[in-house]
Amino acid sequence: MKIRRLFHLTCQATLLTLSVFVSSNSTAGELGDPSLAPSTSDQAYDNTTDRLIIKFEQNAAEETDPQSMTNLVEAFTGASSTVVRETFSGAHVIQLSRQITLEDMQTLTADITRQPQIEYAEPDLIMTPQLTPNDPRYSEQWHYFQQAGGINLPLAWDRARGETTVVAVIDSGYQPHSDLNANLLPGYDMVSDEFAANDGDGRDGDATDPGNYAPSCNEYISDWHGTHVAGTVSAVTDNDLGVAGVAYQAKVVPVRVLGRCGGYLSDITDGIVWAAGAEVAGAPINPNPAQVINMSLGGRSDSCPETALEAINIARQRGATIVAAAGNNSEESSGFAPANCPGVITVAATDEDGALAGFSNFGVVVDLAAPGTRILSTHNDGVIGPGSESYRLMSGTSMSTPHVSGVAALLYGINPRITPDEVADILRRSTRPFPSACPGCGQGILDARAAVEMLTTDEPGVTILEDGVPQTGLNGELESQNFFAIDVPPGASSLTLQSYAGIGDADLYVRHKAKPDLDLYDCRPYLYGNHEICVIRPAPAGRYYVMLHGYSAFSDLNLVADYLLDEPEPGSGETFGNSEDYEIPQSSLQGVLSPILVDRAGASGSTKVEVGIVHQSVREISVTLIDPSGVKHSLKGFGGSGVDLFETYHLELAELPSDGEWILQVKDLGNRGRGYIDFWRISFP
Repeated sequence: MKIRRLFHLTCQATLLTLSVFVSSNSTAGELGDPSLAPSTSDQAYDNTTDRLIIKFEQNAAEETDPQSMTNLVEAFTGASSTVVRETFSGAHVIQLSRQITLEDMQTLTADITRQPQIEYAEPDLIMTPQLTPNDPRYSEQWHYFQQAGGINLPLAWDRARGETTVVAVIDSGYQPHSDLNANLLPGYDMVSDEFAANDGDGRDGDATDPGNYAPSCNEYISDWHGTHVAGTVSAVTDNDLGVAGVAYQAKVVPVRVLGRCGGYLSDITDGIVWAAGAEVAGAPINPNPAQVINMSLGGRSDSCPETALEAINIARQRGATIVAAAGNNSEESSGFAPANCPGVITVAATDEDGALAGFSNFGVVVDLAAPGTRILSTHNDGVIGPGSESYRLMSGTSMSTPHVSGVAALLYGINPRITPDEVADILRRSTRPFPSACPGCGQGILDARAAVEMLTTDEPGVTILEDGVPQTGLNGELESQNFFAIDVPPGASSLTLQSYAGIGDADLYVRHKAKPDLDLYDCRPYLYGNHEICVIRPAPAGRYYVMLHGYSAFSDLNLVADYLLDEPEPGSGETFGNSEDYEIPQSSLQGVLSPILVDRAGASGSTKVEVGIVHQSVREISVTLIDPSGVKHSLKGFGGSGVDLFETYHLELAELPSDGEWILQVKDLGNRGRGYIDFWRISFP
């Protein structure tokens, strides 16, 4: 299974001519799920929204009146609409007079996006806290120190406690608590909807949580979610009271974005931008910009919303690490935002045995896992409104996420200049292996001690590469030597290292376990120009060092490393493969055909297809599976971002005979890069 994250944050919009054509076959993901929280058990409510977000192209923003969109909205929905406000990015929030289904909203926003002068339009998703209420109070925080499932925290405190670090908790706000107050900084209330706000006013500087009791959407008790999350991050410690926090000398900035029935994407993204210290209209600048932003929330979305992408990009550019919950639906987390957003660290939940919690989402976008069952933290005993301060056990990926945010804060406390990419890399590389196979659970279980030690002992002068994440804009002089490294975990079937783009001539050198030089190396393509590739198959575990040597001066070069983990999933059946390289021709309608002859009787059933394609621009390629009867099954269309495609696809082929010739067809209709099929496999139950 390929475990990889691409942290590409550039957004591109395709401008098409206006077409107000409504397709009856449009589809979209649902919003929310009963298992997320008491506030999300009304399925009719969860699959609707009453807002959308529209952003004009920059050169049209001043001359185009967003009110002109309301006529189109009314023509499609039969509902009147008004312009609510402008977001951090200059986009406009449009409020409908009634709820419509997400399917209809997706069709509407697709039609609006096709208009000239429109950069994008998308539903204003309603997101909810990612928790699963569980047992009553429990007297010990096993999740910090328990050997099988804990995060090895006490030994990390010998070196770091989060000093001088600020963590923003984007959530439901907070309730005052004597075990938390000393670590709280002034926050902000971003909830703009009057009903959701439940505090008698709109946005203001008061981030206290008035409660989210709302029978209309099946919320029959206030959950004080933000208070619990904040306590895990930074409850006051060594005060002879209550519980400890992961980074107990860090400060927390509460940003209230969730109220009754959840919170709108437009408010949440304004909260992200404000937390990072950037400007949001109508709000003062945050005087305490966050180095870490915790988002224990989410909603169904087949892709990361453009509004979220833009907000995450702004926060990361300001140096903030963003940590998000994978979700609590026992489903593939790529169908939930912000878990599926590039640039965030996505966290799954494990239990006391170090196994994936039964409620936790999983999948390719998950980076790592952390304890998420029976987590004890600060709380309030109020049922409807605030009561007395208390402590409570809760479970969910909401509870896993602040563990990771807290350890990220420990890293910033050691090195305030560390970058979000460096934080993500250390958190993943320092994880502890799962006690047993855990497909889709990320790199491993969070290990606070190992993360802190890795930061304090990493090699100077060596840039650590993340799996599948390019280092871009690299420069060097004649005879210069730039060093990089990537840590490959056990079970990797291949490692691909590729340099490309730019001008000049850099030579690629690769060596396992030691730095290469001009005479000692495991791979050196030694080609003219910057485009060089080393493929190591199999790839023994350990650190691989890369040297870029300036054969002549070079600039704007890109470097990327990809490894493939080849661990069979439990219960997998017969597998057939083709590891021969097939070059993909450019601008070809035929593409390239890579065959596999399957010699087995029986139906195909639930078929798994694993694909490894090396390419400089995955947006330019499409991938199709052709079965022995000649029927084509689309695996990937044109589009996407980043380099290389290492993915696993699942097809339900029922009674289709499995024996015969299966063909993988890959087309490249672009002209920005070249590539080849590295391998592909097909498995039957």
